[in-house]
Amino acid sequence: MDPTTCYLEMFEAMRDGDHETGRERALALKEWLDKGGFYPPRYTKVEVDGYIQNVLRRTVYLG
Repeated sequence: MDPTTCYLEMFEAMRDGDHETGRERALALKEWLDKGGFYPPRYTKVEVDGYIQNVLRRTVYLG
């Protein structure tokens, strides 16, 4: 997995109103990180974790 691509795809999907894709990317990135994967370079842990949680909260109805 490329965590940077996943993070950017999550951001773009949410920006474009594609909440299903945004949630899929958030869950994939969360799973990757939970298994010890590295964070996207140039983004802080706080920033990435916070945005993932934001996306999951905003798309909870899809889960």
